[in-house]
Amino acid sequence: MGTVIESSLDKGRGPVATVLIQNGKLSKKDYILVGKEFGRVRAMYDEDNKEIASAGPGIPVVITGLSGTPNVADNLISTNDEKKNQRSCICSRI
Repeated sequence: MGTVIESSLDKGRGPVATVLIQNGKLSKKDYILVGKEFGRVRAMYDEDNKEIASAGPGIPVVITGLSGTPNVADNLISTNDEKKNQRSCICSRI
């Protein structure tokens, strides 16, 4: 669905990642799995740092709500099951 371009730990927002959406649509409150990190999209910002509700293909967005900072080039996958994300994440960390 998308690829991480950069990530960092923001003092006010926690782990943030800039992601380029490649296909599909990412919306606020979607459950996501990004490399070895998981979470729920708490907020999304466009390139002008304005909060947006959803993003489609070709749009870079900054997302918050991850469990940690993902690595550059990690793939973003959107799912509808939080428990499945957590299990997948734990298995990939082992």
